[in-house]
Amino acid sequence: IDNKARLQKALTGKMILAPLTKGGNLPFRRLCADFGAKVSMSEMIYARSLLKGDPVEKARLRRCPNEETYGVQIATNQIDEGVAAMKMAHQ
Repeated sequence: IDNKARLQKALTGKMILAPLTKGGNLPFRRLCADFGAKVSMSEMIYARSLLKGDPVEKARLRRCPNEETYGVQIATNQIDEGVAAMKMAHQ
């Protein structure tokens, strides 16, 4: 509960860029951050493709220096793949 309250406090009043299926790429997010977005999300990343080394999926993990808070979306139907992909994203 403490983490939830801390997260709510950190995000209250901040401009948040909604997750986008297409168009939420790095240059667009950089522009949004320049205009005041404080929180942004990656495009959807397919865990299986990421774990196989797909360069497109790996590129979706990249974050701009001006993105204050960046979240990564991982799609999978296998928990072990999702966990492994999140570990890769965390690195």
